[in-house]
Order: sequence, then structure tokens, then C-alpha cells
Amino acid sequence: MTTFAEDAVVVGGENLVLRRSGSSNGPAVVLLHPLGLDRRAFDALRSALNPIWNVVSYDQRGHGTRVAHDRFELEHLVEDAVAVCQSVSEPLHLVGHAMGGVVAALAAKRLRNVQSLAVLAVPLKSQPAFARRAESMEAGASAAVFEESLARWFKGLEAAPRYPTAVAYGRTCLDATSVQGYANGWRALASFGSLELASTGVPTACIAAADDASVPLTAFEALTSGDACVSGRVQVEVVPTGGHMLPLMEPEATAARLENFWTRARRMHAVST
Repeated sequence: MTTFAEDAVVVGGENLVLRRSGSSNGPAVVLLHPLGLDRRAFDALRSALNPIWNVVSYDQRGHGTRVAHDRFELEHLVEDAVAVCQSVSEPLHLVGHAMGGVVAALAAKRLRNVQSLAVLAVPLKSQPAFARRAESMEAGASAAVFEESLARWFKGLEAAPRYPTAVAYGRTCLDATSVQGYANGWRALASFGSLELASTGVPTACIAAADDASVPLTAFEALTSGDACVSGRVQVEVVPTGGHMLPLMEPEATAARLENFWTRARRMHAVST
């Protein structure tokens, strides 16, 4: 059974709770959770990973222990990610899920200790729907927006063994999230424009589920056929099922793809240095 430890620290002037697992002396991995969840979003994934990794996650603004920090913009989320990564001295593997993937991709461009970047179920472009959801939250339709989020996250997965536990966890997180925090999360997603994953400067993997109702596979066509794919700068991995919440619903398949990617990235780093 995976053991989790939590430390209250000050990073970049912010009070954070770092959730740790794995080996404190192992290669570092920093995980950024999606909009609506919290630092525990990767617990199932962490249990599926080899215990050699030194894995760290934290609550982004407006979530978990930082739910009261609900007045934020995308830049604040990126600054937090940069500060956390800079607090880890050795080269690290940076992983972001959905909104966390957007933040991770933007942070990676500012960091020098990132050995690889992996984004899970990440939107590559801002969508008009993101801003509309923020407006709906502030217009008093928060309950409907929360229910729509749960439906998108787990669409078609009702028969999966992990479905009841995953949905219960998602609902608990959303119930604890403020209207302003969720609205600002959607507003952050509406503001990034587009992600240029090929220009991060590090090996990059984009992992998606074939049945994701939030970010369909068609969103990644440019990566699978464009120059980024041909040059090997961006690797696209598809998991057959898991919906938008891959780490929760298919942790073993996600972990296997991440570990294979990290191994290749470490070899590439060794060759380049």
C-alpha cells in the first residue's frame, strides 16, 4: 500500500501543503491536478507507479487547502508551479492533468530543471465554452455547472469498477469549491489561447483517452500529423478508455505510459548532457 505524507511549507511566499509519496531519494515528479479536484487527485496513479519515484503534488489556488484563495488568474497558477518546481533541486518530471496540464506547459518554459513534461487530457486551445461556464457560475447556475462537469468527466464509464469511488471523490471536491474559485479556473482556461507543446524545450508527452468527452481525440490531430510529431518533440499516447479522469479511472495504464516516457526522457537527457 502506498504511504502518503503531507508537509506544510512556504514556497514562493505561499503557504502550501505538499503531498508526498515514493522514495525521497528517487527521481522527482511534480503533479498538477485538474480544475475541480485537489492534491489527492493522483493517489490512485501514485499507487500504480513504481515506488522509486519521489512524487509531489499540491493544491492549486481555489482548491483543497487553498479553497479560500479563489481570487486568481492563470498567471498566479503558473507562478505557483514554477515556485514549487524550483524548490526541487534535482531535474524533475512535470505532469499536469487538464487545467494542470495547461499550467505545467506554461511553467515548463520558465524552468531549467524540468527533464520532461507530460500533459494528460489537456485542452490545446481555449474554447468559448470555458468563458461561458465561468459566466454561468457567477450568474447563479453553479449547481448545474458542477453536475455538467461530473457528467463530462465520467461519461460512459458508469460500469467501470472505479466509477463509484471516483465520482464520490469528484463530487466531494466540487462541493468544497467556491463559486468564485471554479469560475476563475474556467476563466484561466479561457485565457491561455493555445499551447505550443513543441516549443517547451523538453521531451513532451500528451496522454489522452479515446473516450474523453471533455477533450476528444480530434483535438490532438495537429500533434499526431504535424511537424512536432515528425520531429519527435511531442509524443502522443492514447489510452483506450478512462474518460477525462484518466489518473482516477485507468491509473495502471496511465502509470505505465508515464514511466516508459520518463525512462526515455532520462536517456535523452543523459545523451544531451
